[in-house]
Amino acid sequence: MRGAFVLVALAPVVVWAAATGLNQIPTTDLVPEGQVLLQLQNGNTDVRGHASMFHQPQLTPQSQVGMPWNLEAGIDVAPSNPPHDYRPATNLKWRPLDEDYRVPALALGVQQLGPGFTPSYYVTLSKTLNYDAIQYQKFRAHHRNIKLRGIRIHAGVLGSDNVWHALVGTDVEVNDHLVLYADWISGAASSVSLGGVLVFGPHDSVQAALLRENDRDRLTGLIIAVTHTFDLDHPLEW
Repeated sequence: MRGAFVLVALAPVVVWAAATGLNQIPTTDLVPEGQVLLQLQNGNTDVRGHASMFHQPQLTPQSQVGMPWNLEAGIDVAPSNPPHDYRPATNLKWRPLDEDYRVPALALGVQQLGPGFTPSYYVTLSKTLNYDAIQYQKFRAHHRNIKLRGIRIHAGVLGSDNVWHALVGTDVEVNDHLVLYADWISGAASSVSLGGVLVFGPHDSVQAALLRENDRDRLTGLIIAVTHTFDLDHPLEW
């Protein structure tokens, strides 16, 4: 959420999707001020063995709140150490630089703040390739799902426990109901992913992605997430 994407706890590394990011990596996206995003995702992404998501499912509730001054904060309830021990972890993202025609957006964030987790820090950049078209559609913003953002590329770095990873990704809005996601995190135990989001109106979406670890030659994981966004002024309108 806040997104978090690589969960570095006292237990083995787990991968989860970012509620305001791509499949794994954070982006410069923020939940709009006055809105709340709720997401439910599988925290265990393994697809093989007795510890796979099919035998040991670990649902991970995530939440993000849009705040003033280009800030976003959230709380996840995630498996820690041991994996069945669920604990809260908070995150914070700040976007000091908004995108314009030539300059990419810039965001800084911290995530996995909580007992049993190792905090991670990131810097990320996002640039819209069809910027003119998205600017033209801004008058429709309140009618569009926040995951509909055009065609973009993303790059950044993530640091945790004195280890740094490169982040690269893209999202492509095919139409008002389908967005393709792909991203990659450097490191042997990290993964490349390919997936997408089905959008159901301005508030709801379902995301799915396949994962392959960088040092494997087969499918190693699956991410599934369901997201709902609502206004704080109308919290009961689902």
